Amino acid sequence: KVLKETIIKNDGHWKNPIGIAAYLDNIYVLDKTSNQILKFVETQSGFTKTNYFTNEAPDLSNAQSMTIDGSIWILFKDGSIQKFTKGKKDTFTLSGFKESFSNPTKIFTNADAKNIYILNNSKASILVFGKDGAYQSQYQSDVLKEAKDFEVLEKDKKIYVLSQNKAYQILLK
Repeated sequence: KVLKETIIKNDGHWKNPIGIAAYLDNIYVLDKTSNQILKFVETQSGFTKTNYFTNEAPDLSNAQSMTIDGSIWILFKDGSIQKFTKGKKDTFTLSGFKESFSNPTKIFTNADAKNIYILNNSKASILVFGKDGAYQSQYQSDVLKEAKDFEVLEKDKKIYVLSQNKAYQILLK
């Protein structure tokens, strides 16, 4: 039996959502059309919506993916990453990686991870950067060209990849 429960009904809150993430008891939806990350806070009577960006929101029209570790990390089509904490932009730049990104598709980190991971399908790779932006390593495999999603368990030293109707495992070095 599959449990399916609607917890947030879209009453016009979002028009072009490209990502969902959860942190603590909150749910976040990145909506390109409203140029906002919608934050849904759980209350006793359900979820209430607020806007994550309290001041001027960044241009999210080229956003690809987001992830949360306490801060929100947004990956853009050009390979740039913006980091936000409590709705305000942090200074963050990638360093030590000389190649260019070509339409990366997903970013991953969480509160327990010490790194951020970027899926770059066109180069069949997952790039690893420290949370300070410093390049660490990369993993390459033909299965990453068609990958749709991935999850990292640093403590178990594994990356799980969903690609071509199969699940793959990559061992972290």
